[in-house]
Amino acid sequence: MTRLLQYGLGGVIFLLSLILCLDYFWPVDLASRDQSRVVLAEDGSVLRAFADRQGVWRYPVSLNAVSSNYIEALVGYEDQYFFQHPGVNPIALMRAGWQWLRNGEIVSGGSTLTMQVARIRYPQYAKRSISAKLMQILRALQLEAHYSKSDILNYYVNHAPFGGTLEGVQTASMNYFGYGAESLTDAQAALLAILPQAPSFYRPDRHPERALQARNKLMQRLVEQGVWNAARFDDAIIERVSVLPLEHAMHAPLLARRLANLSHSNKIETYINPRWQRAVEGLVKRHVSGIGRHVSAATLVVENTTGKVKAYVGSADFSSTERFGFVDMNQAIRSPGSTLKPFIYGLALDDGLIHSESLLMDVPLSFGDYRPENFNGGFRGPVAVSDALRSSLNMPAVQVLEQLGAARLYLAFSEADLPMFLPDGARPNLSIALGGVGMRLEDIVSAYTAFGNQGKRQSLRYQVSDPSQTKTMLSEGAAWIIRNVMKGDQNMAIKTGTSYGYRDAWAIAVTGQYTVGVWIGRPDNLPVTGHYGRVTAVPLLRQVTRLLGGSSGMLEAKPISVTQKDICWPQGFASDICDEHRSAWVLDNTMPITWYSTRQKEQAFVSPSVDLTLSQDLGLRVPVTCNLPSGIGTYTFNTSVWPAPLEPWLAAGFRRESRIPALDPRCQLNGEPPLQAGLSLQGVESGQRFTQDGKLSLKLSVSGGEGPFFWYLDGVLQPISDRSWHFVPPLGSHQLVVADRKGQVESRYFDVQASH
Repeated sequence: MTRLLQYGLGGVIFLLSLILCLDYFWPVDLASRDQSRVVLAEDGSVLRAFADRQGVWRYPVSLNAVSSNYIEALVGYEDQYFFQHPGVNPIALMRAGWQWLRNGEIVSGGSTLTMQVARIRYPQYAKRSISAKLMQILRALQLEAHYSKSDILNYYVNHAPFGGTLEGVQTASMNYFGYGAESLTDAQAALLAILPQAPSFYRPDRHPERALQARNKLMQRLVEQGVWNAARFDDAIIERVSVLPLEHAMHAPLLARRLANLSHSNKIETYINPRWQRAVEGLVKRHVSGIGRHVSAATLVVENTTGKVKAYVGSADFSSTERFGFVDMNQAIRSPGSTLKPFIYGLALDDGLIHSESLLMDVPLSFGDYRPENFNGGFRGPVAVSDALRSSLNMPAVQVLEQLGAARLYLAFSEADLPMFLPDGARPNLSIALGGVGMRLEDIVSAYTAFGNQGKRQSLRYQVSDPSQTKTMLSEGAAWIIRNVMKGDQNMAIKTGTSYGYRDAWAIAVTGQYTVGVWIGRPDNLPVTGHYGRVTAVPLLRQVTRLLGGSSGMLEAKPISVTQKDICWPQGFASDICDEHRSAWVLDNTMPITWYSTRQKEQAFVSPSVDLTLSQDLGLRVPVTCNLPSGIGTYTFNTSVWPAPLEPWLAAGFRRESRIPALDPRCQLNGEPPLQAGLSLQGVESGQRFTQDGKLSLKLSVSGGEGPFFWYLDGVLQPISDRSWHFVPPLGSHQLVVADRKGQVESRYFDVQASH
C-alpha cells in the first residue's frame, strides 16, 4: 500500500510538474481575434460592419451587455457546473471515456465551457482525438489558473461560432434578429445557446425545424434543472423560430466607412437615428430616380444646439456605379451657389451697414470688372434687404458684399473653422456672393446651425466621442433677424442655391430644433440642365423635414438688441419727407442711410434738403463755373432723391426730372464739358406684343449714353456691347434692359406669342 501511495504521489507530482513546464514554456492567454469594425446607431443597432481580414463577422460585446437569459441558457446547455469546476468536469470526462470504450468512438466530449474556450483560442486542438482532448484539458486548467470565470465566459460569447462567417453572440443576435444580445427573448436566448454545438446543422435561416426542436429540448432541460419555471417555459415555447435573412446591415455606409477609417476602436457609436436614416435613404433614392441616370444627392440632418448628426446620406445609391455611389458628396467641394447670401446680410447687420428694409438696387450694376447676372429672369428695381434675401436676388447681394468686403465674409467663415476653397492664387472677391468659391455641404449645414443657435454655429458631431464645439458667426440679433426674414410655413427658414451651369442644386432649412441640408447634382461636375435649388432640391428637403414631425418649433424670442422701427424710402431712416413708409427690424437701434451708388459708404445719399445752382432765366441746373448773361443763383429744394440707377423702375413722380431741374445746355458754350445725352432705346416699346411666325427678328438700338453698352434679356447679360442688337426673341414674356458705361439704364417689357 505504501508503495502504491508513493507511485500515486509520484504520478501527481509528475502531472503537476508537466503542467508547470507546459505553463512556463507554452503560456496561455485569451488574446482576442481581430474584431469586426462595427458602426452603431444611437439605439445600438448596426449601421455597417467591416469583417476581419478572413471575412469573419465578429462584433465586440462586453459580458454585462449580454442578456442574462442567454447566460442561463448557455450554462444550462453546455456546462451546468461551470462556476464550480476548475476547468474540467471529472464526472463528465468519466462518462465520455466510458462511452468511448463501449462504442469504440467518441460519442460526447465531456467538454466544459473552459475546454471549449481552449479549443476556440487554440484551434490546433479542435480535432476529435484523444491527444487533442488531452491538450484541451491541459489548456483549460491553465486558463482557470490565470483567468476568472467572467474572463473565460466573455471570450466565449465573443468568439463562439454561430453559422456561416458569424462569430460571437452579439454578431448572431444582430444578424438573425436585428438587435443586440442585451434584448434577447427567452426563446431566442435558448436558440443561440444551442447553435455553437453544430452551427451549420442548426442554422435557423436554413434549417428552422431542426433549430426549433433543439431549442425546445434545451428549454425543457432548463425547467428540469430548476433554472426556469413552468410559466416561463410556456411563454417561450409558443415563440416561432423567426430570423432575418442573413445579410449584413448597410445604412449610412459612407459615414460608417469614414468613421472606421478615422477611428482605432472596434465599436463606433454614432448619434444616427436609425428610423430617420432608413427613411431618408429611401427618399433620396426615389427622388433622384426621376432626374437622371448619373445624378446623386446628399442629405444631412443636424441638431442645432448640439451638432449631433441624426441622418447622413452621402450618395443617392451606395451600390450604384452609374450614380457614383461610392463618392461622399457631404464632403465634396462644390460651388455653394446662393447659400452664402444670408451670412452676407447677417454680417452687414452686425457691421451697422443695413437693417431689414434697407433700400437696395436690383438693376444692372457694374462692380469694377465684375458684372453679375440675375438668375430669376429680370430686374425688379428698388428692393428691400428682406425681399432681396427671400427672392435670392443676385444684384442686391453683390451690392451689400461690396460694402461689407469679400474678405470680411471669408474671414468670418475662416474664424469659425469653416473653410472656403478659392482657386490657386485667388483672393476673396465679390463672386463669392453667387457661389464663386468651393464649400462642403457639411460645412454649410454647420454654418446654418447658427440661425437656430443664437448666432453660434455648432461643429458636427458624428460619433459619441466627438466634442461639442461652438463658434460665433453672427450676433444673436442678426441671426434672429435673418431667420425671421427667411422663415416661411411652420417657422421653417429655407434658403436655396444653384451653381453656375446648373451643376449644383442646394436647399438648406432651419427649424426650431434641426438644420437640414440637401445637395443634388452630378459628382462628375457635369451640368444637370434645368434643375435648380427651388424646383429640384426643395421638394426633397420638405419630404425630409416632414420626417422630423413636430420638431419645427417656434422662432426664439426676439433678442433685446432687435427693435422694430418705421423708416422711409429712399433715405433709409425715419424722415418727415417720405415717399414710401416701411417697418424695419433694426439691430442695436442702427438705421443706416441708403447707398446711392456702388463703392460709396460714407454719406452716400442725397439729403432731403438740396442746394442747387440754377440759371436765373430758365431755372435750369448749371455748374457754379458756368457764367450766363442772365446770371445764376442758389436755391434750396426740400425733396428726396432716389438712387439714379433706379430711375427706369420709379413712378414718374419719383424721378429726378420731376424733382430736380435739368441741366442747362447753354453751359456747353462756356468751356464746360459737353453734356452727355441721355440713354434712349429704340426698336421695342413696353407692353408691345409680337407674334413669332418664323420671321420675327427684333432690331434694337440705343442713342445717347456712353459705350460700351450692356444688354440684358431676362436678367442675363448678352455677349454684345454695341449700340445695336439684332436677335430672334424666344416665346414668352420678357424684360429687356440696356445700360451704358456710366450706369444709365433703359428697360422694356414685351411679349412674344406663337402664331396660330
